[in-house]
Amino acid sequence: MIADVHEPLEQYSSHFRSAHLENTSDFFEDLVRRSGVDENANIQTVQELRELEKQAAGAGSANKWWRILRGVTIAAAVLLALYIVAKYAWPWIVLPAIALAAALHLLNRTINDSDTRLKGLRDACEAKRTEAWSQMAPLNRLFDWDIVAKLMEKTVPRIAFDPYFSNGRMDELRSSFGWHGNLGDDHSIVFSHSGVLNGNPFILARTLSHWMGSKTYHGSLQISWTEQYRDSQGKWQSRTRFETLRASVERPFPEYENRTFIVYGNEAAPDLIFSRNPSKLSKLEDGMFDKWRKNRAIKKLEAKSRDVGEGNTFTVMSNREFDALFDATDRNHEVQFRLLFTPLAQQEMLKLLKDSETGFGDTFVFEKTHMINVVEAGHMRSTDISGDPASFYAYELAHARSFFNSYHNAFFKSFYFGMAPLLAIPLYQQHRPHSDIYKDTYSHKPCFWEHEAIANYHGEAAFNHPECVTRSILKTSTESEADGSQAVRVTASGFKSVGRTTYISVWGGDGRTHQVPVHWDEYFEVSNSARVLVKETAAPGAAPTERTEAALPPAFAQHGVHAGQAVLRRAIFSAILPG
Repeated sequence: MIADVHEPLEQYSSHFRSAHLENTSDFFEDLVRRSGVDENANIQTVQELRELEKQAAGAGSANKWWRILRGVTIAAAVLLALYIVAKYAWPWIVLPAIALAAALHLLNRTINDSDTRLKGLRDACEAKRTEAWSQMAPLNRLFDWDIVAKLMEKTVPRIAFDPYFSNGRMDELRSSFGWHGNLGDDHSIVFSHSGVLNGNPFILARTLSHWMGSKTYHGSLQISWTEQYRDSQGKWQSRTRFETLRASVERPFPEYENRTFIVYGNEAAPDLIFSRNPSKLSKLEDGMFDKWRKNRAIKKLEAKSRDVGEGNTFTVMSNREFDALFDATDRNHEVQFRLLFTPLAQQEMLKLLKDSETGFGDTFVFEKTHMINVVEAGHMRSTDISGDPASFYAYELAHARSFFNSYHNAFFKSFYFGMAPLLAIPLYQQHRPHSDIYKDTYSHKPCFWEHEAIANYHGEAAFNHPECVTRSILKTSTESEADGSQAVRVTASGFKSVGRTTYISVWGGDGRTHQVPVHWDEYFEVSNSARVLVKETAAPGAAPTERTEAALPPAFAQHGVHAGQAVLRRAIFSAILPG
């Protein structure tokens, strides 16, 4: 078993990267063996499918050109008829008409034959594709929500994931670490993982955030006027001038953004507060100009440290480069900051910040508020953190293998380097609380973060107001609990738009003021709600297939829900209730 990770950059290069590559590959091959999929048969089927697709593409192209030729022939016939009628008499049309009719008849027969052949090839493709899907069905059924967690835990044993984000984990973060957990009405949880790192709780979350920004709308008006002028001979002439007048207005506009971040609870340095943002200094090299920029930043820190005015507690550290690049000058407790960032921690943090090859470099925001740490790494914004089993379904084994390996290795690298700033602090790995977070039935149930993620998994369209034209922020509240099930109210908040026109006065070249119309949209908030039934499944990890129908909770049957309507996300069944 790997010991604590104190050198995250070196240990990723020397061990974790190759270990995860091997673990991921071995895991997939074990799934293939368990599924009993005949790889050679699937290769043969896919090869036959590709050949049929190639033939279908060729037949489709030929069919298109035959239809173009028919259209050209008809057009030529019409033009020829018009020409003959214009130059000669009607009888002269008879022979060309017979010839063209024969040609069109042959073209129509050829096109009909081509249509029949194309349809046959497309049907054959569909049949062969269905055969390939049938071959891969046993493997596709084995993909599950917890594969991401299993692979992470095998590669980095210090990390353990929860089956889902429970009330117990939420209460631990609240009571032991002082985290309220409510992000506000303008943020919705799209997906989250929870678990422990060295015994300390963490959350990996992806959210959809909303705010009212602004949008500039543009309008234009074409004007013209007649003016008199003298020509080169001194005579008066008139001419028409044209001008396009332009105007713009700025109006409120709803903005949306996905964010991915890590929340980590640790008792070390419990009074310390600081924040830092990515620094451009981290990307500087050792050239003369870059050194000058670093030295300038360091001198500013030294000047700030010498300022002993009221309220200033900042004292520059002996490692000036770390202080300049990490740039947490708003820290409130110098002793605890130094306790956290020992010389080893400073050294490892500098490596992470300056790295441009192994990891992602300085892409992260790091905020510590007492015992809660939040790391938001820019590189994680594009990372799919869900591990949704459906994304791995494939009818071609080679494609499934390639995607499975690339997805999990990319996820591991992204998550690892999202956690790396925390791993670089040795003191964080020495504090390991031993709280019992599962004391009662309530603690085992999914928390409201999980409810929001479930609602987002169903999709915004399932809850949107009919007039909504923007994205919707989904928020939840628990209405009732019975039979171990939770009835959850999902409220979708979005905006409808109403077209408006504003007229802006613009001075034209004709010496007059003109009203230029600018069309814009005014947005009004709208909301809609629906009920969702949520319950932990009796068969954690089961794929949503026929074998889970009997395991559906009785509460679902009472509401007329069957397995085809219920959605399985991790170890939780959910369904949108009617009414």
